[in-house]
Amino acid sequence: MLLSLFPVLLSCILMQDNKIVSSNPSPIIPISQARGMPLGSEVTIQGTITVASGTFSSSIPFGYALQDNTAGIYVVDSILIRKDEFILGEQVKVSGIIDEINNLLVIREAVASKNGKGKIIKPINLGTGSVNESYEGMIIHTSGIIDSLANDQPYGYKIYINDGSGPLTVFVNTSTGLLSDTTQWKVRDSLSVIGFSAQYGTAYENEPRMAKDIKVFPKN
Repeated sequence: MLLSLFPVLLSCILMQDNKIVSSNPSPIIPISQARGMPLGSEVTIQGTITVASGTFSSSIPFGYALQDNTAGIYVVDSILIRKDEFILGEQVKVSGIIDEINNLLVIREAVASKNGKGKIIKPINLGTGSVNESYEGMIIHTSGIIDSLANDQPYGYKIYINDGSGPLTVFVNTSTGLLSDTTQWKVRDSLSVIGFSAQYGTAYENEPRMAKDIKVFPKN
């Protein structure tokens, strides 16, 4: 979880709405193709907003996430504008630079534009032990029994779950406003979570975005 921002390095000719506009915008490519390009590559992608602006700002640089029918990725905003700059379900085209933050692949946005309503993105159902690099940046659904919980303030709260296929970290960001809920959860409760598939260091995470992403089933 890294809070510092690095400058976006792009050749440019003007500023528009406080954002860099590339002098040589690249054609739109699938997000999966962008994810396979070397760090530092300039890319243009288009997809549906799956994580609204600023949702994870307590632990990741301010931004949002996009997903198309091939993959997903987190986008670091070039400047702090407002939390609702991009909202769930919008279709957005982004040009920027491929980068990495604590092993989470990102695009450092240079310029972005809204293009109406995006496609419906359905979460991928995964076992807790199956969340890996192949699904990073996508919206996933996992369920399991809570093994342990750990306070990670000011960034958020970690809940470790396992469905028998392997452990997974559910990371609840402070900026989502959901931390009050975590105090009610206990070891051996069952947890069902829809969220953004992220990576921090060597650990893969499921990060819920809103209250309806989480369902808790207390142990009997």
